[in-house]
This record gives sequence, structure tokens and C-alpha cells, in this order.
Amino acid sequence: MDKKRGYSAPKRFQRGRHHPYRNQDLSHTRGSRHQTLSHTGGEFNLKTHILKMIVTDLQTPRLVEEDGFHHFMKALNPSTDAALSASAIREELVNMYDITKREVKNAVSNARDPVLSAELWISSKEESYLTVTCHFIDKWELKSYTLDTAQLLDDHTAENVHQQLQRISTEWEIMKKIKVVVINVDRMKKIKLTWRYIPCFSHTLNKVIREVIQSTDWRYLLRKCRQIVQFFHQENGASRGYQLVQSSCVDWLPTLDMVKKICEQWPRFSKDSKYMHADHLWLNENERKLLENMKKALTVVKDVTEAIGTHGYVSVSNIIPLLEKLQSSLQSLIKQENMVALKLSEKCQYHFGSINQNIWFTVSTALDPRFKSSVLKTKQAEKVKDKIREEMSKLGSGAISSSYNRKGLGEMGYEDSFLQYVRERDISETLRPLQYWAAKNKSTDLAMVAHKYLSVISTAIPIEQMKHQDKSQIIFNRRKCLEVKDINMMLFLNGNHQNLTF
Repeated sequence: MDKKRGYSAPKRFQRGRHHPYRNQDLSHTRGSRHQTLSHTGGEFNLKTHILKMIVTDLQTPRLVEEDGFHHFMKALNPSTDAALSASAIREELVNMYDITKREVKNAVSNARDPVLSAELWISSKEESYLTVTCHFIDKWELKSYTLDTAQLLDDHTAENVHQQLQRISTEWEIMKKIKVVVINVDRMKKIKLTWRYIPCFSHTLNKVIREVIQSTDWRYLLRKCRQIVQFFHQENGASRGYQLVQSSCVDWLPTLDMVKKICEQWPRFSKDSKYMHADHLWLNENERKLLENMKKALTVVKDVTEAIGTHGYVSVSNIIPLLEKLQSSLQSLIKQENMVALKLSEKCQYHFGSINQNIWFTVSTALDPRFKSSVLKTKQAEKVKDKIREEMSKLGSGAISSSYNRKGLGEMGYEDSFLQYVRERDISETLRPLQYWAAKNKSTDLAMVAHKYLSVISTAIPIEQMKHQDKSQIIFNRRKCLEVKDINMMLFLNGNHQNLTF
């Protein structure tokens, strides 16, 4: 615990309950102004609330110098003195960063089977950044810690991204532990190293849908849809009663929302006198049919991917069964002559087809008690079983650290424990696989293999950012506007704020 300023370390690292600086003032001098936050009838420090707001919402430290912030603070209490400086707030954030980094580094250095995820994103100044997060299972709970956000000074080629990942993993002293990196950067598979690059599921799914709906056959129609929405938003009174939404057609969920609203509202707005005279925006019967097919196909994708999870990061173990369900649902639409569904099915097969040969996907699925039959009852079952036996053999031979606590196997052999697991029925999809393995004291070696493979996550971004793009776009836009010197610090604190005690 750092005793210099008003910030306490994550609760799970605190050695005692006493917080010697929790209620200290944030007092700095800018010229002759005294920088304090006070409350009538006794000192009331709002510093921690301001810091929490800035970190959680990715606000710039300059917020505290804005007139709007001062007016807001005065509205809360007219006697409040909110004359804070951005430099004072930033100094507090730097202190928080230093303390939290030490604690996160300690947690990561002790991690077993850690996995990295890397998200490439572009700032408002068209600069490329790579945000790296570490994931591992601790006491059968998946933990995720943001490590670093690196600016790519050159083009974001696979080689440059790989070099940054090497640097970051070395600085965090986990280079030798890493076996898998989940990433949203294309062409990483050509990089040869001891670890394996796995494409981000969200990124790949976006690419699949984008290649379909932005093809030359349908691109013009989506452009017309955007123009229709723009028309009703601009015409005075014409948009009254219509619930149309705009989309840039870059991400597929907003595109689905736009298409869905137009299909639903067409019977109403097609009778609008102003729209009826806009010949270039009129949707003919074939175009309306294509939009209906697009809506049905994209709705299937949305409904199926709902099963991936609700928040945070999830294992790759559910991707194979999810894609099988998606293909089955698309086939039903294809029988109805839905050409959008046909193209989506073909693109899914092209971009995702190889995961059935990827040992990280297949073994992870086999060791997920919800979905194991989707792998262990197929032609590749013996290959997967042999890989699991090989991993168990390594544990039995002592190739893996003895810290795995292999007590409890009793008289049951390694093969017997594996066969017993294979014979069990799949558990309910609503149950958590990590809880299942936490209770398997009699098959410790098999559980430790599951520990290794279920650590591999499916996306480079949290699930809520994949599924709620309208909300996540706010955060994406805010990080683009951060000052360059603050980007790494702010994304680190924001990514780890669930573990912070302000």
C-alpha cells in the first residue's frame, strides 16, 4: 500500500483495514489558488468519486478544469470549491497506476496457463494502438488484467504487432509461460514462434458479415437505406412517428438494426407524401425482398451468438458448437431461397472452417462438459482423446510443476478418470464448466488439462463490447480522444478498475 496519496490498493491485496490516506485532501497550488474540495458543515472529500468517474468513464483529466464540471459541482452544493487542476488529478492517476501495476504484476507472475489477448485499434489521429490483456484461471475463476497499450509507430503489420507482444510479455515476465495469443489482427498465423495466434471470434464474425453485405451485389442497397434514414431525419416533420436508425454499415449489429427498422416501418413511411416523390429512394419489390432476407439472416446470427455469453471473456470451448448451430440455422433459410444466408454460410465455412482442426479449439470443447459430445462423438474424436491422454501423461510424469496438487486421485488411474468423464452426459448449458472442474477432486490430472485449455478465451474484447456496440462505441470514441501520454495509463486503470478500491 502506498501511503503518499489518497488511493488504496485492490482490496484482495490489502493487509489491514486501516486506510491512512483515504480521507486526505487533494490540495495543490496553481499560482495562488488553493486546490480543494470541501463541504459545508465539515470537510467532505470528493476526490475519490472524481477519480472513479474519470477512470470508469475514460474521461480526460482536463475534465476538472471545464466550466461544465464546475457548474455541475456548484449545482450539487453551492459552497463546494471544485477548483482542481488537471495536473493534480493526473498526478493522482499516475500514483494509482504505479500501485496497481505492482499488484497486477504480482498476480500475473504467479498465474498458471496465462493467455494473452491483443486488440488493435485506431485513434482519432489515425494512429495504431495495441491493447494487451492477460487472462488466467485462479481458483477456478477466470481473471483478466489489462497489461499495456502500445503505440505502433510503424504500420500495423503482423511483424510489428508480434514485436510489441514480445516486448510486453518480456516486461511482464511471462514470455515463457505464454502458449496462446487471441488477436484481432489478420495474417498473424504466418508468424512462427512457440505460442499460437488464434483469431478473435468477434473480429472474424464481423469480417464474414462485412464481406457479404458489402459485396457489389448489395452494397448499393445499404447505401440507399442510409439515404432513406437521412432523408427522414432531415425533412421537417417527415420523421415524426418513424423509428428509423442510422448505420455506417461498418459493424453488422447497427446494420441489422437499420435494416430491421426499415422493413418494419416500410408500410407506414412508404405512404408519406414527401417520400413518395423521392424516386431515387423508392424501394422496389425486389429490394424489399432482399432487405427481408438480410434481416432474417442477420437475425439468425444475432440469436445464435447470444449463447456466447453476456459479459467479460469466455472460453473458446463454445465456438465449435455455436458455429454448428449457426450453420444449421442458415441452412433452414437457404431452403427458403435466402441468398444472403447462403453467402453467410459460405463465408463462415471459409473463415471458420479450420477451427475443427485446431487442437486448442477441439480439446477445449472436449473438456467443456456442456459441449464435449460435439467433439468426442465425431471422426476426430480419437485424435482429440490422444491429445488429452498426452497432456495427462505429462502431468503424471512430473513434466508439470508439482504445485498442481495432484492429491485425491486415489486408486482411480488416469485412463479410468478420463473414460469416466467421456461416458458422462453433457451437463446443462446454463452451468459453468469451471465450477464443474473445481468439484472434480478425483480426476485432478484431467482437471488440470481442462485448466490449461479452458483458459483460452474466444475474443480480444469483452463480450459486452461485441454484443452492445452502441454502448461500447462511446468508450471507443473516448479512448480515441485521450492524450497520447495518458493512453496507456488510462486504459490500464479502466481495464482493471473492477479490482480497484478507490
